[in-house]
Amino acid sequence: MDAMTGTDDGPVRLAPPRAGGLVRERLIRRLDPVLSARLGVVAAPHGTGKTTLLAHWAARRPEHLVWHRADPADAQPERLLAGLARDVAALVHVPEPSSTAGLASLLAADAGRPLCIVLDDVHLIIGTPAEAELERLLLLCPPNVHLVVAGRQAPSFSLARPEFSAVVLVDGEDLRFRADEAHALFRDVDGLRIDPVRVLDLVHATDGWAAALHLFRLHTMKRSPVERHRAACDTGAHYAWDHLRRHVLADLAEDEAELLRVASMLDLVTPRRCDALLGTSGAAATALHELGRRSLLVDDDTAPCLRMPEVVRRYFADELRESTERDTYAALRGRAVELLERDGALGNALALLAADGRWPEARRLLVRSGAGAFAPGSCAWAELVPPELTGTDPWFALAEARRLFDDGRLAGARAAACRALTLAGGTGCAVIATELRARSAAWDAASEELPEGGPGGEPPLRAAIRGSPAAVARSLGADPREEDLLASGIASLLAGDRRTALPVLRRCAERLDRDRLAALAAQLVLALFESDEAGAVPDASAAEIEAVHRHARCGGLSWLARLTDGMLAVLSGSTAGDELAEAVSRDCERRGDAWGAALLHAAALLAGGSGGASSRQGYTALAGEFRALGADVLAAWAMSRAAPPYGPDAVPSAAGFPEGPLAGPRPALRGPGSDGTDDKGAARCLTGELPAGTGAPSLAVTCFGGLAVHLGGEPVDLAEVRPRARTVLRLLALNAGRPVHREWLATTLWADLDEARALHNLQVSISALRHVLDPRGAGGGRRAVLRQDDSYVLVLGPSSWSDLAEFDRLLHEADRAHRRGDPARAAVALQGALDLYTGDLLPEEGPAEWVVGARDRYRLRAAGTAGALARTRLSLGQEKQAVGAAARSVEINPWSDESWRLLIALLRDSGEVAEAERTRRRYCDMLASLGIDAGTDPRRR
Repeated sequence: MDAMTGTDDGPVRLAPPRAGGLVRERLIRRLDPVLSARLGVVAAPHGTGKTTLLAHWAARRPEHLVWHRADPADAQPERLLAGLARDVAALVHVPEPSSTAGLASLLAADAGRPLCIVLDDVHLIIGTPAEAELERLLLLCPPNVHLVVAGRQAPSFSLARPEFSAVVLVDGEDLRFRADEAHALFRDVDGLRIDPVRVLDLVHATDGWAAALHLFRLHTMKRSPVERHRAACDTGAHYAWDHLRRHVLADLAEDEAELLRVASMLDLVTPRRCDALLGTSGAAATALHELGRRSLLVDDDTAPCLRMPEVVRRYFADELRESTERDTYAALRGRAVELLERDGALGNALALLAADGRWPEARRLLVRSGAGAFAPGSCAWAELVPPELTGTDPWFALAEARRLFDDGRLAGARAAACRALTLAGGTGCAVIATELRARSAAWDAASEELPEGGPGGEPPLRAAIRGSPAAVARSLGADPREEDLLASGIASLLAGDRRTALPVLRRCAERLDRDRLAALAAQLVLALFESDEAGAVPDASAAEIEAVHRHARCGGLSWLARLTDGMLAVLSGSTAGDELAEAVSRDCERRGDAWGAALLHAAALLAGGSGGASSRQGYTALAGEFRALGADVLAAWAMSRAAPPYGPDAVPSAAGFPEGPLAGPRPALRGPGSDGTDDKGAARCLTGELPAGTGAPSLAVTCFGGLAVHLGGEPVDLAEVRPRARTVLRLLALNAGRPVHREWLATTLWADLDEARALHNLQVSISALRHVLDPRGAGGGRRAVLRQDDSYVLVLGPSSWSDLAEFDRLLHEADRAHRRGDPARAAVALQGALDLYTGDLLPEEGPAEWVVGARDRYRLRAAGTAGALARTRLSLGQEKQAVGAAARSVEINPWSDESWRLLIALLRDSGEVAEAERTRRRYCDMLASLGIDAGTDPRRR
């Protein structure tokens, strides 16, 4: 291992370890903000890959870097600071300073270049005088010094101090291996071929614990593929238990171990439950806090509950069974069931009874609890029920129906619900079985059974997807009931009304404690559709989806967990992720989960970008899948992407679904027959089959900096077009390739007229536009403006171009390049998008309500793009280009604190001290204009 690399003029790194394994790009990106912050903290249990991550990160960064690994002797402050002083002095070739102040002065004297100090195993000095001295050193250091500490615990000094600016935190949840990363580790690093679905099982069983994955590799390296696959299904992860005993649980006190053994029976761990089971009073809270600090229990995001990592839970569950006498064990489990039943945690209580095979008690609990025992996600335990019980007992048949429904197996769920209804007789489960049968039938396209109450009883969300989202959204009203929030939000989104949809979905997502399934579904939709920033934070959507996945798995919602597994794999942008996503899709098909397979196919097509025959063929096949599911709206959308008469190769939004006008509702895309009719004209538009002579002309539409239209390479003179017709064109250009409802156009532009006159004026304007944009005369050639049902669309043919669509496409490409770990390609795409932004969107429309929202949004996206470009350029060592991009971000959005701070930091780090100070003063002036006192240094606000 080299002690030092680099020269006086180039990067210097002192003693960073050489680490093998998989380089995880998302974690590298997670640490990168340390270079513009003062402090980074990586805190996680033993064996989670902290040192490996820091070594990979250090190897990729161009900055000067000092690496120090703490040992127990460093608890003495003079020992720790002497080691740091020796390393820093060797870097700058000066004598070693003898004090903390001297070391800080030495670092300040070399403030012209950034220096990163990595301190590993910091937990060895936490709570000692050395930690206090480390905090003092950090406070004395100049802004060019960045400290990264890693250990089993976070430092005890306050991370909220204003001097630290924004602290970068990476914890055990972040370090967990995602399934695509584990697949890449085994396939590309270890050379092991394992079925990707089995890799998923392994990640679930180990919670993605790096040490457990490494031990699995050692455990199975010399085994046959069949034995390896079998070992991956070992939900107990027994191969990791010895490591767990020696390195994670070695210093565990007996009372703490006893607490964990008892807690292993609980899905959600609380002090009250533990005290009740242990027969103590108030003692559990302190112990649980300490165990949480050591990550043996983790936050469940359901305050004040904790949960136990899966490997730890299996280990202590086995210990409880082996170390407890049979009668005592049975009595303890019985008390746990009673406690959980009183708490309403029926799924957990029934799981304990099912694991012990206590079926009569389980049945009595089902009868007592009624509908509460069949809530979404509460019947995963039913997989353990013997077939003879599910075939002869209505309550167990109903539990099986709920389990299959939660797993997306609609046909099986409907059959089990029907069996439960047949067996029910006069029992209380008949009503529950009837409702579950109706729900299964409503979503199962193969079912010919009408929802309870006939067509009018169809669930609103199903009706919206079947073909009338705008009507569903209107029927639910502007303030939908709590149980209708999800349906209302998705219906509005499908109808193109993001402005209405997103607040409703946010309200739904916040209600996790009331309707977990609806809240998680809303959170997933928001993760895919809410963010307009592409490139700047490439992992934001993945982090949200991972949170949904975690809650879905813990809550027994296996269909949603499997869907998010596949989506996370798709978003990884790696070949391993692509393989995993395809395997999850096949697993959905094998299970009979047609909805999961179709949605994953859609996600894969969207993440793969657009363009090319294979992409169009994929969308055509996807449209067939959605049509078979009775999802006409989604089928129509897929066909519009497969052979579009508008929007051929562009990605219209970061999420991929078409957006409607930003200031009003738009009609749903509807396929033929969605309302019992067969509108052939609409069908041709949706499938790309245009009438003869109406092929799309070659258009180039520019909206940034003002509207400009080119037809066949020649500019279109719009001077003779009346002002209101030009406004119609600008509105259609804003939504180029997407239909805009004529009633919305009419009421937006002629609000002072009655409906008939407004529609007449719109038709006159459309006629005038067609005359200008039709190269062969009105109606005689290839039309640029087409009528689709009650909507108009500005057509983008295969050779047409829109700066807005190209802007979105380039950001999508940059996002994908970031996920693939290709910053050079990401920089090219980000630069291309930034070059397109030549000014505000359609400035000639002034403060018109319909354009203001889109204008502000694109301005923020452009500023975010410039900031992302600056950070990407910096990671490539292109400091001057990074400064230029950061300056452009400030120019576009002068009210962004982040843009100003990024520019100031880059100027300082590149040695432009005077310019950095001038920029800092401009920043202070901007804050003062807003009535904000920045103090002497805006970094300390």
